[in-house]
Amino acid sequence: METLCNGKAKCRRMPLTARLPRRRGERRPPSPEAGSQEGIKAARGWMLTVLALRSAQVFRRRLLRSKHLYLIDTTTRLLLGAIAVLLFAILVVMSILASKGCIKCEAPCPEDWLLYGRKCYFFSEEPRDWNTGRQYCHTHEAALAVIQSQKELEFMFKFTRREPWIGLRRVGDEFHWVNGDPFDPDTFPIAGPGECVFVEPTRLVSTECLMTRPWVCSKMAYT
Repeated sequence: METLCNGKAKCRRMPLTARLPRRRGERRPPSPEAGSQEGIKAARGWMLTVLALRSAQVFRRRLLRSKHLYLIDTTTRLLLGAIAVLLFAILVVMSILASKGCIKCEAPCPEDWLLYGRKCYFFSEEPRDWNTGRQYCHTHEAALAVIQSQKELEFMFKFTRREPWIGLRRVGDEFHWVNGDPFDPDTFPIAGPGECVFVEPTRLVSTECLMTRPWVCSKMAYT
């Protein structure tokens, strides 16, 4: 209860619940007359009803908010699970494709061979005669090196410290490559009176085929 006074007028006591603001749509609380026990009880009952309704509204809002957050969390978990399954499927497919295409993934040249341009080269360490070197290359699906350009010859010069045999030999009065390609003496001049050709650091030289030297094999690189 609270005492209300207005100037010199007599003061009267009114219940605190009568001062609560009303919301739109709410019924006006009963106004008990001073000293009326029934009016006081009615006002208290109305106040308890209002508080119960407001508590129910607050609880409902919190419940809806928690359900909304739960739905968002569930959706996120489902989305992350779907992404994980998709990534796993992609990895499985890539693994299968890699296993089926392993032949295409081979190195362009065998081990201990050098790649230059589109060819693979093997530089031997042990000296042999020209025919033995040619046979070795043949058993490795290659041939004694055939030089087809000036750049290729310059590449050979870099690895000719031991002056190896190449696939060039005199037949009659002319030189021929072992693969049948024509030989141009103006492009690759040859020194020496021999039949089989080897490479010095700066030139091509012919000598007897029974001489023992290292050799160079060449073949096309894997594609």
